[in-house]
Amino acid sequence: MTLSGCESARQKDENGGNTINAHKLPALEADRANVKAVPYSLPATRTDLSRFHMPPTLAGLKLDGEISSDNARTFRYVSESRRESLQVILSNLPAGWDTMDPKRAVASYYGEARQRRVQKALSNPANALSILSENLMDLEGEPAAQAQMRWIEPNHPIQNQSVLITLIDGSFIRISNASYQQNTRWLLQQAKRSLAEIKAAQE
Repeated sequence: MTLSGCESARQKDENGGNTINAHKLPALEADRANVKAVPYSLPATRTDLSRFHMPPTLAGLKLDGEISSDNARTFRYVSESRRESLQVILSNLPAGWDTMDPKRAVASYYGEARQRRVQKALSNPANALSILSENLMDLEGEPAAQAQMRWIEPNHPIQNQSVLITLIDGSFIRISNASYQQNTRWLLQQAKRSLAEIKAAQE
């Protein structure tokens, strides 16, 4: 299995020319003085996710369906050829996160999403996940985490992926997309374009 990410500081892009810098997100540590301060689980911080309006198309992809629950709404967009896909997840803040610094909240949420992808790769020795870059940044006044990845599984071509996570009106929005044709930089730009279109749909 190949599992690489922040271990390699610079990697070549798909054309073998320019390099991509991989930035490791800062580790988060719990405040040991407050570890035992909460004797029971707090209820989830729920907001009305139905207030979000999702457009029928995002960055040229068509809405293919929605799955909703009390704490999340998931939207899938696909190309006409169905070889490209994009997923948008709107979710509430976990219990107690409403008082957390927004940058730390986004970094923590990204860390959980990243770990799930790593575990998926580890579940099958034939799979491989390469994390080309990941960083925490300011995006239009809000903290955002972004990553470029490659996914390999048996009997499939290499799939390029990107992830973009930020906050909108106190709720997390995660945009994940994948393609067998477009490179990771293109996918990340598509995710940012999709985020702009989602924000415009709320106006």
